[in-house]
Order: sequence, then structure tokens, then C-alpha cells
Amino acid sequence: MKPLLFILLTALLAACSAKEPQLSKGTKETEVYAEQPVQQAVIAAGNKGTNAPAHEQSGITPSSLSIPAIDLEAPVKDFGLDENGNMELPENGKDVAWFEPGVQPGEAGNAVLAGHVDNEKAPAVFFKLKELEKGDEIHLYDEDGKHLTFVVKDKIAYQKDDAPLRKIFGPSDKRMLNLITCTGYFDRDIHNYVERLVVYTELAEQQNES
Repeated sequence: MKPLLFILLTALLAACSAKEPQLSKGTKETEVYAEQPVQQAVIAAGNKGTNAPAHEQSGITPSSLSIPAIDLEAPVKDFGLDENGNMELPENGKDVAWFEPGVQPGEAGNAVLAGHVDNEKAPAVFFKLKELEKGDEIHLYDEDGKHLTFVVKDKIAYQKDDAPLRKIFGPSDKRMLNLITCTGYFDRDIHNYVERLVVYTELAEQQNES
């Protein structure tokens, strides 16, 4: 993890809907991709748990995500903040973003993955995230095939301006992986979804490596 002390985030998610691969002639981009920043917060991103043993703080750089309960298989790519301080997301609806300035999955702290729910015309990678239940497993792999399993502990939908960023991104002695997308209805007046869904997962006691 990069030795960052604090990061200013002006959005929990910079976007909830992905851009379509191509826009037909005469189509306004706002018809397909219309998102606004969500919330301002200063959060601790140097968020390893101070009491966690050193051998428990070894994480991985994720390259792929598997969630059997919702038949999800997706590549994971690292993202940071854009020039406006928003958490970046892929422009397409197939990739999952790992918040690289935070902790690596498997380290003590809150690692974060985020993905689009749709492209306003079709489901995207995290469209079925709301169907996850406690006990469901999340599998992450790095490029070398190392495999970490996380277990769903909770699932909460927050109003877009009330998501607890410190709880989602901040320090923890537990080894957490939090998955974020949008939920609720799409408010055409503000061109944004009204809620943010967070699925909280924790590293399973038994880890498997290929």
C-alpha cells in the first residue's frame, strides 16, 4: 500500500453508469452517461490496523474477481482519484475498480472495489450485487494465481449523501473488502441514483492459494 496519511474524496463513486462503447451520431453523451459527485469527506487512507500482526498484513494486487452466488467473473483494475478528487471508475461496464491508494485486499483495513450497476440501457458488472446475502463468498485472484476468499458480513444501502466514508474506506484491524455500487431509483432531475449499496466482506480464516 502507498504510504498515504489522508486522501480527500469528493465522491463515494464518481459514476454509477458506464459509458457505452460507442455513441451513435447525434446521441448526446448525457443521455448515456450522466453522473454527479456525491459527498465530501476526509478519510484515513493509511488504514492498516495498528494492532494486526505483520504476517497478517500481506495483501495482493487483485487482477480478477469471482462471485459464484451471482455468477460474476470480472477483471479488476487499479484506479485512484480523478482531477476533481472523485473515485475513478472504468468507462466500461465490464471491469471492476480497486481503490489502489488504499489497502491491498488481505491487509488489515478496508480495501475497496467499485463497479457500475448499468450503462442506463443494460446491466453492468455489479448489477446483481444487491442479491448477495450473508455468508456468500467473494474470491479475488492476483496475476500469479494467489487466491483470497472473503465472506459477506453485511449489506447496506445508504442515501447518496449519507454514506459513512470512514467506515467504508477508513482504518480497521479487520481484513475487510467492501464492494460498492449504486442502487435505488435513478433520479432524472439530478441525473444520479439516489442510494449507494455497500457489501461488507471479511477475509475468511482459511485462505487458499493455487
